[in-house]
Amino acid sequence: MAEPLYGTPQPHGPPLGPLSPPLVRSSTSAQPDSESLRLVGSAESASDFYQRLGHSCGRAFESLVAALEGADGAVSFSSGMAAMSAALLAHCKSGDRVLLAEEIYGGTSAFALHDLVRFGVAVDRFSALDLAGLRKALQRPTRLVVFETPINPTLRLADISAIASAARGAGATTVFDGTFAPPPIQSALRHGVDLVVHSATKFFGGHSDVLAGVVAGSHAMLRPIEALRRRTGGILAPDPAWLLLRSWPTLRLRIEAQQAAALAIARELVADVAEKRLVAVSHPGLPQHPDHALMRRQMTGGGCLVSVEVHGGLPGARAVFDRLARIAKAPSLGGVETLATLPAFTTHAGLSAAERARAGIPDGLMRIAVGLEGVDVLLADLRQAIAGGAGPG
Repeated sequence: MAEPLYGTPQPHGPPLGPLSPPLVRSSTSAQPDSESLRLVGSAESASDFYQRLGHSCGRAFESLVAALEGADGAVSFSSGMAAMSAALLAHCKSGDRVLLAEEIYGGTSAFALHDLVRFGVAVDRFSALDLAGLRKALQRPTRLVVFETPINPTLRLADISAIASAARGAGATTVFDGTFAPPPIQSALRHGVDLVVHSATKFFGGHSDVLAGVVAGSHAMLRPIEALRRRTGGILAPDPAWLLLRSWPTLRLRIEAQQAAALAIARELVADVAEKRLVAVSHPGLPQHPDHALMRRQMTGGGCLVSVEVHGGLPGARAVFDRLARIAKAPSLGGVETLATLPAFTTHAGLSAAERARAGIPDGLMRIAVGLEGVDVLLADLRQAIAGGAGPG
């Protein structure tokens, strides 16, 4: 079997030479002889050759992800959606059926419902919060089961092990979006999923200056994905790969600090709910969260996001959002900056108010991705914004 053309876990050794990896921008690499050219040209060697086929910074990043996830390897891409679309395309064909969670990132839904179906793939929906419904849906032949947890933006949790077990029992492959809670918070492969996809733009990048995606899993699952990447050209470029390597040493520290801050903010905002300044606050680390017990089983904490529902519906949410002074008004998450967004205008803008309500997303919902500014600073900004927004009634 040829060596993998992507990163695999590497043994640790003492630091030697430059502590920052070299960034090589050359699009092509000269070979010493015809045999070397044959090996790289036939995809039998992972040596640098032509950057669409792989490069050193990309493989180094992939190796770190593979080790973190406890996977055979990882394949990196130019964005999270490039990674997800490749994972789906590589593992289904015309005539196959995909079960897609209703509670999934909008970009994944759009790709499945607009593009997979054009290639003759049947896409049916299920609720990741309804195991009985999933088991019933799996009574029909299914190629892939696609889901995420924590769920955006409600922060409800799906039972990873139970979904993976049900899919495996029906002969289906699970594709899991782990962006919202990467290791060390949550290790989906260890709970039985086949492939885990991350938007590396988020926590792995951590500084709002990288666009990237990555898929981790077994060699059997990854080889078709890497082959598709080679044919379609969605590889991660050297510069963002180098930035991801730069960010990696602080990943655990950043996540631990952000997760602690998110829980502290959620706990403080519970008082605002009790005093009717907010309708609701959601964070899986709160004991009153409906999936708190599940969080304790499959996560090391409740994650780095907090969702709040303000009074006054969408007008009330807009009023609070517009008054934020320190928290950035922007999509995304996982960076050192705290970001707030309104799902009605961003992640779920394609749904009607009624459809959002059925999905458990009230129009007054605001999602906060907690950064590193400090709990006191962020609470002060949230409370001044809430105080000036629409009140009850």
